[in-house]
Amino acid sequence: MKTSMEPTLLRAACLAIMLFPRLAPPGAVVQQQWVHLGSGVVGSGGDRDIIRTAGEGRFRRIRLVVEGGDLELFDVMITFADGKTLSPGGRFSFTGNSRSRVIAWPGGARVIRWINFFYRRLASGGRGKAIIRAYGRR
Repeated sequence: MKTSMEPTLLRAACLAIMLFPRLAPPGAVVQQQWVHLGSGVVGSGGDRDIIRTAGEGRFRRIRLVVEGGDLELFDVMITFADGKTLSPGGRFSFTGNSRSRVIAWPGGARVIRWINFFYRRLASGGRGKAIIRAYGRR
């Protein structure tokens, strides 16, 4: 008599998936993969600012985080150690404590020297100072 092991294996696989689900890393662990590159405090007026990076090493992408106010960033320019620049298109709007989309560049990882940007406070953003933080990912 021929018996098929396929149903038994399928049941075992389903049971293993139910009993031992793949655990996603906690949010804190995922955030630890992002390296703090630098930050800047912006006032209530609209202006231009620069974040000089302190993170060492090469990075493949960055993310901007704004805390303490509603801002719009535009004309963002990332300057690399070799003098080349990257200007991601579009504007970045931040409300509350929020973060930008991930900004990646073609090619390999690069050393980031600074990030230039223009900004303006949004009407809903209050009058206090906001903090802009830049994070890089290898």
